[in-house]
Amino acid sequence: MRRILLGVWPIILFLAVWEASTRTFGIPPYILPAPDRVIAKVFESPAVLADNTVTSFVEIMAGFFGAAVGGFALGVAITYSRRLEQAFEPFLVVSQVIPKVALAPLFIIWFGTGLQPKIIIAATIAFFPILVNTILGLKAADPEIVELMNSIAASRRQIFWRVRLPTSLPYVLPSLRVAALLSVVGAMVGEFVGSDKGLGYLMIIGDVNLDTDLLFAALVIVTLIGLAIYWVIGLVEQKVVQRYGGGNGQLIVTA
Repeated sequence: MRRILLGVWPIILFLAVWEASTRTFGIPPYILPAPDRVIAKVFESPAVLADNTVTSFVEIMAGFFGAAVGGFALGVAITYSRRLEQAFEPFLVVSQVIPKVALAPLFIIWFGTGLQPKIIIAATIAFFPILVNTILGLKAADPEIVELMNSIAASRRQIFWRVRLPTSLPYVLPSLRVAALLSVVGAMVGEFVGSDKGLGYLMIIGDVNLDTDLLFAALVIVTLIGLAIYWVIGLVEQKVVQRYGGGNGQLIVTA
């Protein structure tokens, strides 16, 4: 409870300053609505916001899980195959040089305005941090421990599960939190470029109609989704690290 309060009070203070500033300086609502107007908008249009929130949440989570599974699997494959690393390295570098926002219109043209292009964009943006940290983590295993495992005729699978994977946890788990936030950005980019549903779509509608209350209501919900995912992954990270160790290269034997 104390940790929750320590994390919440800055937000409460920020909202209080925001509310006081709009009232004190007489800022027009179409420029910057007060927090009470944003909250009122949420209660005025619960069905519309809920429906579009579900759409964006599905895009975010599907993109995140796609990036997590794909990034980790490719990271493992590259770690164990020098030829695969040499083959994929140029494509990986090029994929990071090209701005993802520039690719978003192409995905919309290729896959339409449904969920698929937003999921692909979200996964593409969130993919690279997981891949890089997976490779770094798996290669960070203590060579002496790996040599010890080889000396007792341990298989590559046993070395992976008992040495390399626990060592990689402090690298992989934080990258999942970063990827979760990037997947939110990717989903919103896809919705900005072309969509007829989602929180990003509501932001565009609010901007075009000067309905700043709606724009901020959608923005707040997107922010809360990102914070919730980040917090949940942080809890999972703590539990996993406590269970399997801090990845210090020690030999960890699990049942």
